[in-house]
Amino acid sequence: MNQIIVISTLKILHNATTLFFGIFVSAFFLGVRKTRKNIVTLLLFFSVLAALFLSSFLLIGENATTQIYPLLIHIPLIIFLILYYKYRFISACTSVFSAYLCCQISNWAGIVIFDITGSTAGYYIVRIITTTAVFYILSFKLCHTMEILLNKEIRDVFIVGLLPFSYYIFDYAATKFSNLLYSGNKSITEFMGFAFCLSYLLFLLFYVREYENKMEIRQYSNLMELQLQGVQKEVEYVNDNKKKLSIMKHDMRHQLHIIQAFLEEGHMEHALQYIREVDSEYEKMNFKRYCKNELLNSVISIYKVRFETRGFSLQCNISTQEKLPCPDMALCTVLSNALENSMHALEKMTQDNKWADLKISMKGDHLLLELKNPIETIPPFVDGIPVSKKEGHGIGVKSIVYYVEQMNGQYHFSVTDHVFILRIIIGGLL
Repeated sequence: MNQIIVISTLKILHNATTLFFGIFVSAFFLGVRKTRKNIVTLLLFFSVLAALFLSSFLLIGENATTQIYPLLIHIPLIIFLILYYKYRFISACTSVFSAYLCCQISNWAGIVIFDITGSTAGYYIVRIITTTAVFYILSFKLCHTMEILLNKEIRDVFIVGLLPFSYYIFDYAATKFSNLLYSGNKSITEFMGFAFCLSYLLFLLFYVREYENKMEIRQYSNLMELQLQGVQKEVEYVNDNKKKLSIMKHDMRHQLHIIQAFLEEGHMEHALQYIREVDSEYEKMNFKRYCKNELLNSVISIYKVRFETRGFSLQCNISTQEKLPCPDMALCTVLSNALENSMHALEKMTQDNKWADLKISMKGDHLLLELKNPIETIPPFVDGIPVSKKEGHGIGVKSIVYYVEQMNGQYHFSVTDHVFILRIIIGGLL
């Protein structure tokens, strides 16, 4: 009698820990944060499902409850994750099926102990301990990885979820709803090998593509570092010129005395020549103040000179504060890439009217950037992004996309009446 009570108690604890494991791991896999509010919410949901399970167990028995377990637990859990936490259907399903697959670790450990000892109590004790240990490992060590995978494109999530889904269907079809797995049918026993092989091949394709993307991003990052170093050097050049300009302004009185001396001695040509030299020096170092942010102002000044040197017009309408709602260097890298692309586009034009219009403004904690310039050849667009078929081209656009995404911003490329338009919105302090 005592043994029956012990086994019954262990069975209840096993079912409770398994249900707890499935609910919490499914949620954490998707990226549900371990906040007090979420923990309480998941515990309440656990209580509801536990009550449903217990009611079914008492009304229709253990075997029938096991067969309708997906209706009692899995489907409500998927619906809860979709409706309450707003996750995609395929992500929620993959998360639940993955948690179910992870339960098989404790199942196998329990079966091994039972085969060795023949103890039902030992089976449940090992399952409870293993479930708890696996829960800790998954919740605190692997959840972030799963969160990244489950938030990727639908095709990628499908590849990740193929094996857990295949096992879920196979397990219920071959062991819960029937005894096909133990019937000796070779096609049934070899099915999981087939599923493993297919999932492995798809995962390889997925991994290779991800690896290539990471290498490409790393190359962009290296290029960006070089570009940032270039921008920094140009900013230092601007600052040096500002210092020289300040010194020249301080020496203005001395320069006027020299001009006065030339005029008093009747050396008109010498005076005019000296005036031209001083004026030329001022022109080289005359940088207009476009905004209060020093780095942004320096980049705009540098490209203003570059545009004018090539005979292009760059109209600037800048309205920003000294403190930007994003990292200064990242924004200036985006801007320098955009202006560089605009300048190259104008260089390819055959018409004389070559211009670009730059607008940067702030509204609250949002920064708006718009750059327009005419183009003769409209580039092809892929997923809303202009692409170039020439090798080594298109790096600037990819850099813009990369940095805007890093700043949690939005970008939009378009062409209207042969005018290329880039719009960027960046909001919130990073």
